Order: sequence, then structure tokens, then C-alpha cells
Amino acid sequence: MKSPQVIQCARASAGHEPNLSDFGARLMQAEDRRFALRNLTIVAVIAAAMVSVFAVLDFFAYPDQRELFAYLRWTCVSIMIFSLFLVRSRFGKRYYKFFAVVVPLIPAFLVSMTIFVIQDPSSIYYAALSLCLVAIGFLFRWTFRSAVAISGVVLLFYLVACAPAILNGLTARVGAGLFSNLVFLVATGAVVVAGSHVHSRMRLEEFCRRERLRRQKMVLRQSTLELQQILDELRETEGQLIQSGKMASLGQLSAGVIHEIGNPLNHSNQALFLLRRRLRQFPEDEMIREAVEDIQDSVDRMKEIVRELREFSHKKSEVLTEFSLRESAEVAIRMLGKEIDDHEVGIDLRVEEGLLVSGVKNQVAQVLINLVHNAIQAMAKVDTGRRNLIVISASERDGKVALSILDNGPGIPEKIREKIFDPFFTTKEAGEGTGLGLSICFRILEAHRGGIQVKSDGATFTEFIVMLPSVITSVDDDVAEAPEEGNSRKSESQDPASHHSIATRDGNSALLSAENEYAVS
Repeated sequence: MKSPQVIQCARASAGHEPNLSDFGARLMQAEDRRFALRNLTIVAVIAAAMVSVFAVLDFFAYPDQRELFAYLRWTCVSIMIFSLFLVRSRFGKRYYKFFAVVVPLIPAFLVSMTIFVIQDPSSIYYAALSLCLVAIGFLFRWTFRSAVAISGVVLLFYLVACAPAILNGLTARVGAGLFSNLVFLVATGAVVVAGSHVHSRMRLEEFCRRERLRRQKMVLRQSTLELQQILDELRETEGQLIQSGKMASLGQLSAGVIHEIGNPLNHSNQALFLLRRRLRQFPEDEMIREAVEDIQDSVDRMKEIVRELREFSHKKSEVLTEFSLRESAEVAIRMLGKEIDDHEVGIDLRVEEGLLVSGVKNQVAQVLINLVHNAIQAMAKVDTGRRNLIVISASERDGKVALSILDNGPGIPEKIREKIFDPFFTTKEAGEGTGLGLSICFRILEAHRGGIQVKSDGATFTEFIVMLPSVITSVDDDVAEAPEEGNSRKSESQDPASHHSIATRDGNSALLSAENEYAVS
């Protein structure tokens, strides 16, 4: 809780609004407490010593009262020593403000008692009261009101001590001495009050400067953390862009590689044709005939792969067509055949032959390649103890075709599911993924007037559901959008290829599709 003194000090700040927070006020109060406890010990020791030493004055000034004064001084010293032990205790540390008021007033009360006993208002012992005021003003941090109150109490002690002499009548000399003593006490109190007020304002301004400095340091530290975070994100993005550039360059290189592979395959096919004609002269050599047929099958398979790659990356294939969804799924499975075999993944294809969809065939294949590739990578990272399996199924729902890619991998945590379609979001290590794949899939399907959803329990399965317009829905939409004259018009906005240039620019879509993930190891 903020002390009233701190609040009052804040209100008395040098002509401006206080800028001290609760934390700053507590810090100021804690420092005042340490200062007061330290100075209380000093005051108690010095006061006890001075009260004892000044007993010499009693012997010369009031020898007839020295025994009584010795008793009073011994009592005062005992109380000061007892207060010293109390201040060091837990009780004293808790109620340090009470002791900061009482301890300096004990010597003042002793001086007032001596004046009361001798009934001499003009006694030089009043100087000890001035000394108490000085100690209060310079050894303790009082606010303006507190200094006025303490000075008033000391002055009241003196007036009460002088009351019997005043009531009995004062001589001119004693009255003049009383008046001069009061003037000097009031002047000393005024100096103490003014000094305490100025000092309290200076301390508040000092703490306000500390508070502003602390806040500036906090803002600077926060800005540094934010800049460091931005720098880390920029470095990560730079690495992802570099990797994307590498994949784009590799995509450009793939066109030449496809061409170079195609030529030797054509020559090999021609050589096999000639070899087959020559084998007609040796019909009895069945082993050679089977070997030639195996070679022919391999060459045909390689030619089919080259044809699919060329068709997949060719710019002219970016047109709306009606095609079999099962054929696109088979293309995706064939292109990922090596990874499927390497990771021993089972593929269960449950898509009917006659299920047709409308869209860009190679872009839909790109989406399937991406999703199947992600599922393979997710299952490869974690050993679930089960046989890795991917189930690809499709059905018609409300005029659309719903394609499901379900795997029995480790699943996707909920926090990650919220971000997997964001560009450049990836949980893979640097160099393994760019975080573009699922973002590209999302935009491809959005351009196809479809969509994509993800379901997962975060532990045992992940299912991506791809929604594509069926052939019937696509035809109905085209009829509804046709002009009244009956002229068919193809809008640029209806072409998914025009909505997705990143995935298809320079024939790199096949390679970019493999760069995303949802796997969490």
C-alpha cells in the first residue's frame, strides 16, 4: 500500500504532475525504510552518548539537582538502548515510522523535564531542543507536514515545561530569555521544515527520473526483443526464399532433364524394335525373348513417367477440363512411388473410375502430390508402431466432390492446425521445407471454387478433405453465367490458372508442390 507521505510528496512535486507509478512509490518507501532504520541506530547511539556526557553540565549549572538529573539521564539512556534493540527486531522494522518519531523525541522530553524541574524558561538547556530539531530534520526524511508536526511537538514540550514558571510570574530577565528561546526554537523549526520540504521535493524528482529511466529501459528492452524477433523472422524468411529460389531453378532445369531423358528412351525403344525383329529368327530362345520384353516394359514405364512430367509442367495444360479424379490420384501415387516404397507406406485408393471433376488437371494433381507427400513425411518422422497407411477416397456431397486423404500418422496439434495454410509457415528444419505447399494448395482450390479442411486428433490420424466442383455443378454454373445471347464466354476469373501464378510459373509447379508440411515430430 502506498504511504500517505509518498502520496503527499508526489502532490508536492516541483510544479508538474507526479509521474511515479505504484512500483516507484513502493521502491521509494522501501528506500525510506532502509534509511530510517539505519539512522535510528545512529541516533540512538549518539543520543545515549550525548545524554551521558552532558551530565557534566548538571554538575556546574545545577549542582543541587545533579542526583535527580542523573536519574533522569540514566532513564533516558536506558530507554534509548531498549529502543535500539526494538528497532533491530521484526516489530521495529515493521513499525519503523513510529520509532522514527519517538526516538528523537525522547531526548527532547528529557530536556523539557529538566526545564520543568528547575522552572527556568531562560535555561540554556533549550539549546538541546534545537539540537533535537536539527537531528530530526537532517537524519530523517520527513515530508512538509511531518516536519511541521514534529517541530510543533518539540515546541509544545518546551511550553509545557515553562508553564509553571509562567503561571507563577516571570521577571523581566526570565521573560526576555523565554522570548528569545522561543524565537530561536521557532526559527530552527522553520529551517528544519523548509529543509525537509525542499529535500522531499528533490527526492521525489529523483525517483521520478529513476521511474522514467526504468520505463525507458523497459521500452528499449521490449523494442530490442521485438527487433530481434523480426530479425529472426527475416532470416528465416530469407532462408525460405533462397530455398524456394533453388526449387524454382531446379524446376527450370527439370524441363531440360525431361528432354534429355526422352531422347535416349526413344533411341532405346527403336533399338528394342530392331532387336525384336532379329529375335524372330530365334524363336526357340525363350529366355532372351523374356528379357527383351522386360526391357520393353521398363522403357514404356519410363516413357510414361516422362510424358506425365512433361504434361504436368507444361504451361498449355493450365486449362479447365473434365477429367477423372482417380487418374489424378494415380498420377500422384506414381510420382511419389519411390518415397512410398522407401518408407513402406501402404496406399488404399478408393476412388471410382467414373467420378469426374472440372478443373485444371495438373493443378489438382499438384494438390494431391502435396498432401500425399506431407502424409508420408509425417508418418516417417514418428514410429507409431502401426503400419503406415494412406487412404484416398472420394464421394459426392451437395453437388461437389469430396476427396479425402487420411493417414494414420502422429496427427497435427490444434495450435499448428490454425496456421498450416499460412504462407511460409513450417515446422520442418531449415532446408527441408519452405512452408508454401499447403498455402499453394489452398489458393489452387479457392481458384477452383472449392476448398480444403483438415481434421486430426493430434495423436493418431490426420485427414485432409478437398472439395472440388463436380462436372454437373460446373456445367450448371456455366449455364447460369452465360449471356442472354447464348454466346459462350470464358471469364479470366473462372480460370484457376489465372488465379495461381506462383505454383505454375516457368513449369515449376511439380517441384514446388513438395515443399510444405504439417508433420510434428
